[in-house]
This record gives sequence, structure tokens and C-alpha cells, in this order.
Amino acid sequence: ERSGPRFRQLHPAMVLGRSPKKRIRGKAPCSTIHWVHKTKDEIPVRTCQRLLPRLYNFTRGTTFSTQAFRDWLLTQRASSVPTDANALLAKLSENRRLGNQLKPAPAAWVPTGIRFEDDQAEAHIQNVCGFEWTAGEHLPGSKHMSWNEYGWVYRLKAQDSARGLYQVVRSKAFKRASALVAKRTVTMDKKTSFKSCCVMDLPPGRCISEGPKWSLIYLHSFSQKGTEYLDFPHYFNVCGAGLRVVMPTAPLLEQQCFKDWYVWRGGHLGWRRIKFNAWFDYVTDKGGVAENQICEDSLRAIREKLHKLIRHEVHRVGDPRRVIVGGQSQGCCAALDATLTFEQELGGFVGLVGHLLRSTPLDSSKRNMPLHLFHEENDKEMRWKWVQSTVQRLIDAGFNVSSKREKDPAGCGHWIQDIEGRWVRSALRQIIFERDTQ
Repeated sequence: ERSGPRFRQLHPAMVLGRSPKKRIRGKAPCSTIHWVHKTKDEIPVRTCQRLLPRLYNFTRGTTFSTQAFRDWLLTQRASSVPTDANALLAKLSENRRLGNQLKPAPAAWVPTGIRFEDDQAEAHIQNVCGFEWTAGEHLPGSKHMSWNEYGWVYRLKAQDSARGLYQVVRSKAFKRASALVAKRTVTMDKKTSFKSCCVMDLPPGRCISEGPKWSLIYLHSFSQKGTEYLDFPHYFNVCGAGLRVVMPTAPLLEQQCFKDWYVWRGGHLGWRRIKFNAWFDYVTDKGGVAENQICEDSLRAIREKLHKLIRHEVHRVGDPRRVIVGGQSQGCCAALDATLTFEQELGGFVGLVGHLLRSTPLDSSKRNMPLHLFHEENDKEMRWKWVQSTVQRLIDAGFNVSSKREKDPAGCGHWIQDIEGRWVRSALRQIIFERDTQ
């Protein structure tokens, strides 16, 4: 299996237009785009602030009345409609004073993605517009990386507050995203650890000073390594969330399906069966036409080890529902098995070009956990003809499944390219922000 960041090629259709020159300036962190100062009306104001993009789409950017706003809000959150809608809109549209400075009205940020300097080069972070890096101050050997993230800023503007007339306006802008990236060994206890892990803090300032609010454990595909994501922090950035990403490297395992594949290890060791970085041992290789048989002992071994890593991250963030697990290809299969067999309900799951193993038991207590599954339309390794039945098994059991099939513009089938980052970011946004608004 040849997959992972080192094979990524950029497709021209994935490159956006020229960068807008307007930039969100100031030293306020990304979270200010979602925060309003605490008052007795904090909850409805924050809710309406997050709903500004939907309100813009509903009104198409035209002027609307207070009554029209109330009627529309009933279709969004019937239990949160304020009695004085005009006062709420006036507060949401007024500038704020922070100390001696006057700040613009609260805004909602909707990212549209990153942009690349060279549309024919690889999709690593060095090719992203605005990329800069410095040596990390808090962790030897780490790198502090930053880049531009582009999107829309939505704000409410009072056209005639006395008559209760308002308008949602939007403008193009970009924000600085950042990450602290390092290669580390993650130790769970005296006997258990993952070597050659890629660990990211996004954004680094908040994760270091306050601790990460969320944690993502992401497993690479067959024969790859976690460290191959060192140059791809933009795949996991969710603006406004304090996220730590841990990408362990799978152990080296012999594969029974390659029983006749030997390599020369030198005069002392002689010929030995080839080993791959793998999450479990494949007994058969059916070439993608059906699910392969696997060694159950190897699956149970990695399941136990992944459970220890999940507990380690649960202890770090303090809440199992703020730990997300995911992976690609074989990593998706192992990650989904570990998620569904863990003793607590986690925050969610993000799986790409993989499937539910037939040996993974389904725990009904985890039916509310969001499971985001992504499949490539032309995948010949995990063919939809049989993968569909594994998704249906989850749906029939009543699980909260979001399954999406999409063609990768790069045209590489199972070996997905930059679309991996788009899929991961979209799922993380849904899990994190839906949880934060509950």
C-alpha cells in the first residue's frame, strides 16, 4: 500500500485564487472570533454570533427587520428566541471597547481553506501561502510553524436600529494559523510507549499555557509512519479550537499474506520475512475485492495498546468526550475498533478510506458518538461494493453515522492526496463546534 503525505501531488483544481489583501489584524487569538464578553445575555449572543453565516445565506446579504429575524430564529433554535430581539441585534452589531481600544462588532469566521504558492508542487506546509517557521522554545527539536488560512468574516451591521433594520455583511480575509510540531516518544506507562510519534499543538500558545481542550489520535495507513505528517499540520487545523494531535507509528509486523516475501538481513540474520509498519497482521490479500482475513491476536494486542494511549489523552484533557480518534486505510480500521471497544464514549471518530472490521463488536452505549466516514469513489482497495455493508451494519445498529463518498480530484483512488486534509478538517469542525455549543 502506497499512501501518505510523501506521495502527495497537488491538483490544479484544488488551488484557490489570489490571496485577498485584507487581513484580520491584532494580537487577539483565534478564539476571539467566537467569544463575546460574559454578560447575562451571553448564551443567546454567542448563539446568534455563530448563526451569522446562516442568516447571511437566508437574507442573501439584504436588509431584514427584527420580526423577520425572530421568525427565522424559530426555525433554527426555537428554545432560544429572545423576548427583545431588537436589543440582542443592537448588541451584536455594536463595536466593543477593550481597555482603551475600540474593537469591531463580534464576528463569525468561516474558513474556505489554504492556498498554495505552487499549484504543481507537493501539498506540504512549505508550499502553503504565508508559511514561516522558527525553532520551538518549549520543546527541543520542535518547530513552530505558521501559515495563512483564508475565509469569510460575517458581521451584523445596523442599518436603522430605531426602525429595527439590520444587515449581515461579509468580507474576505485571512488569519494566521500556527502549530508546534515535534517528533516524540509518547510513553503511557513503564512498559508501553509509541516511538517516532508526530505530536502537534494547534495553536501552540493556548495548548501550552492552558492545556489542549481537545485531543485527536490519528493512525496512518499501512506501511507508513506517523512522522510522515510532520510537514502537514494544516491538515488538522481547526480555527478557534485548542487541539493536540498525536500520530503514533505502528509497530513492525510480519504479514502472513506475504509469507513468501523475504529480504536479506545480512550475514548474521540471513533471509527474514519482510516486516511493515502495520496495526495488525493480514492473513489474506484479496486485492480489494472483499474484506481480508486478519490475525485476531495482533488486533487484540494493538487494541490494548491504543486503549492505553486513549486513556493517556483522556487524562490530559480531562473529559473522554473531548478525545477524538481517527485514521486512514488500515489505520481507520484499527482506530474504529479501538474507539468502539473503549470503556467510555469518546468525542467522535474520523475515518478515511477504511471500514469496520467484521470482528469489531458494537457497543450500544456508544450510539450517540458521531462517526464520520469518508470513502473515495474510485477506491479499488476498499471497494464500496463490500465496504457499504460494513457502514450499513453501523446504521442498522442505530449508530450516529455520517458517511460520504467523494471523488478525489487528484485521481489516485485509494491513495488519497490533499483531500485527506479537507475531509479531516470538516469532520473535526462538526464534532468540536457541535460539542461546544451544547
